[in-house]
Amino acid sequence: MIKAVIIDDERNSRDIISLMLEKYCPQVEIVATASDCADGIATIREFQPELVFLDLEMPDGTGFDVLLGTQDVPPFEAVFVTAFEKKFLHTIRFSEVEIILKPIDRESLTTAISIISARLAAGKSKERYKVLLGNFNNGRNTSTELVLPQLEGDDKTIALATVTYLEAFGDKTLFYLDDHHQIQANRPFRYYADLFSTLRFYQVNNLQMVQMSQIGHVSMEGGNVVMRNGVTLEIAERRKKDLLLHLKQYK
Repeated sequence: MIKAVIIDDERNSRDIISLMLEKYCPQVEIVATASDCADGIATIREFQPELVFLDLEMPDGTGFDVLLGTQDVPPFEAVFVTAFEKKFLHTIRFSEVEIILKPIDRESLTTAISIISARLAAGKSKERYKVLLGNFNNGRNTSTELVLPQLEGDDKTIALATVTYLEAFGDKTLFYLDDHHQIQANRPFRYYADLFSTLRFYQVNNLQMVQMSQIGHVSMEGGNVVMRNGVTLEIAERRKKDLLLHLKQYK
């Protein structure tokens, strides 16, 4: 059994999570609940759960505050439960910490529990929570580090600034770094293309996306973009003018 705690300021939400876990995830045992950050921190200290369901925003703070206040207790897995994903989208998604949107549905819950169960069974590192809190403490609601999930072994953490470009590799994604190293992430390219769409990245063709700060120059005649490390990538015809407009806005 996975010993779990629910921290949410809405009683209805706590009840719904408990009932759905009982019905669809019998491997999870709710040992306690809490209604705010302070009570949540005390509850985690008392019960030392393996899993914590965290409301993202509560009257006396955020789920991040709960994580900060329990760094000296045995590490646990967390699932954020919120109605407002966009506010902390990159902070959470970049760290590969699980998030479920309200109203909670069966598929989202069972998928999150399946991922958490696999991590606990494999004894995976909880380094992602250090990345989460580090990105959150930037204070600019931007993320500087990115956790890349791996099929085997612990996930890899990279600095976002070192990414030159990324490309589709079957149902996975390859990240090419400025030192010519590459790391494979166990997520599809479309996931990152959507995640990076509001950042200073640009999708130059159907399979590749570049970080604009890593662009050396653009060849309109050749239809190529040359990255600072010398790598040349093809620009889709329909994207040429749009890329130049984005570069002007970036500068």
